[in-house]
Amino acid sequence: MELCICNSKLGEVPLIAGVLTDTDVLTINKDSLNPADLIELRVDMFEDISLEHIENIFRSARENFKKPIIATVRDVKEGGQWEISDRLGIYRAVVPLSDVIDVEIGSEDILTETKKLCNTYRKLLIGSYHNFEFTPDGGFLDNIVARGKKLGVDIVKIAAMAKDREDMIRLAFLTQRHKESGIITMSMGDNGLPSRVFNPLFGSLITYGYINHPSAPGQLSASELMYIFRRLKMR
Repeated sequence: MELCICNSKLGEVPLIAGVLTDTDVLTINKDSLNPADLIELRVDMFEDISLEHIENIFRSARENFKKPIIATVRDVKEGGQWEISDRLGIYRAVVPLSDVIDVEIGSEDILTETKKLCNTYRKLLIGSYHNFEFTPDGGFLDNIVARGKKLGVDIVKIAAMAKDREDMIRLAFLTQRHKESGIITMSMGDNGLPSRVFNPLFGSLITYGYINHPSAPGQLSASELMYIFRRLKMR
């Protein structure tokens, strides 16, 4: 399954995802989204998580922004802002209104059911892993990738806190090892900031930038990322 963005297929150029909340969708100047190839709607950061509101936000984003949408309802254990009791119910509602779905590999039951929805509606599925404390060793990370692929995800996403440069380099090497299977990686925190620019050179398919407010430690803005990519002739 392929996602075409700006006349390019996923993997041909490093893509930038702009991260938005429901408030952003309702108030943002559309021009501020120009650097973003696609948008991630972080439902766990919405002020109102009623299904009617969520569906209206997704419809509004599709109609007004004309960009592919990543739907994310992040588990609080992996960085979600709110504890949401029925995340699967939200995924059922937003899969038809999205292009890519992000579910944690650790939320296996939800991921398995969401995979069925993605197959039905022909959507891409990202299986993600987030560690806000440290970067695990290479063997552990390789197992995360293998577990995600065994569960049937199209892309594995790994975001881990970098305590030093070695952590960042370890994740970059993981990216290179698994670039053919579909992977997104980023090292979080100030020590990992360069990874948001350079991991795409190792094969990371998407890098995430904020539009109004950072959603993860060490995150650059979408406009900063696009400026750097253009200066480095990566776009």
